[in-house]
Amino acid sequence: MKRENPSGSISMDIRPGQSARTTQNWLFTRTLNKLLPGFNHLQSNGAQVLFTAVTVLICACTQAPSLQNHSGQTDSLIIHINSTLPYRHLDLFVYSDTLTHALELHIRCGDTRTIRMKSSSGGKIVAAIADLQGEFSESALPDRFETMENICMHYADENPDAPMQSGYCHAYTGKRTELDISPLLCPIVIKSIRIEGDAPLENPVLQLTDVNEKALILQNDGFHPASVLKGPEGLGYPFMMLRELTYDIGSSPRETDVTLWCYPNEDGTGPGGPCTSLLVSGNCRTEKRQFRIPLGAISRGAKICMDIELKSSNYD
Repeated sequence: MKRENPSGSISMDIRPGQSARTTQNWLFTRTLNKLLPGFNHLQSNGAQVLFTAVTVLICACTQAPSLQNHSGQTDSLIIHINSTLPYRHLDLFVYSDTLTHALELHIRCGDTRTIRMKSSSGGKIVAAIADLQGEFSESALPDRFETMENICMHYADENPDAPMQSGYCHAYTGKRTELDISPLLCPIVIKSIRIEGDAPLENPVLQLTDVNEKALILQNDGFHPASVLKGPEGLGYPFMMLRELTYDIGSSPRETDVTLWCYPNEDGTGPGGPCTSLLVSGNCRTEKRQFRIPLGAISRGAKICMDIELKSSNYD
């Protein structure tokens, strides 16, 4: 295993009062579903984080060395996980809410939503990672919360059928605390597509480009990519970025069943490149044509639904 660091009921148009975006070469209606708060190329910038392939569906508990034979006052810590997606197993990390933010406890359990555990009394920071496709080595757990914050996920190792979900919260022993987790992967749903004019677009291909390559696992906003992926080369699941349609795109809207996935990208002009875009390519009267549709700012937990109309006289 390499190492390095949707769906809510709230729906709104990107630009209030306007249902479509236009440029010279395309028109599309974009609806953004912001998910309610609720894969494996990991690297720690603060410490080596080791993994071994394993499937664990029962609870396993690891105490940090500082808590072994701990003789101080203990209390119950009750964490309830909120997620819009199901998950198979969960890693829970309990850190002291003190100056050092030291790791006190690590638990891996199944798909339970409420976890009750013994803990030293006081404030805590609790981080959760769902459906991690491996196990943190006991000898190299992220020993400070700051180490956990520096772990990144790589888009290339994501699996949309079992997305990694993560989040953290501040908790206090003796009280039930809600912890929201969400995936980094954002679905781009193409609901329908058409092209104006008499000539269809033959052998069409839909592809995402300028996809954010990686993101901090606990990051919630400020996704300004340092590097982007231009195409699906090297992906474990290339269909996340590219789909070939089995039919031509004509003048009548054609309902599609296509979903692509990307990482959050809120930066259109950052050092990693432009905002994430959808490329629609194909042949029109034997001429190769490609249409680029910028998707704009994409935040974590976003789901973008699109109805696309291509203008046949204008293309890249």
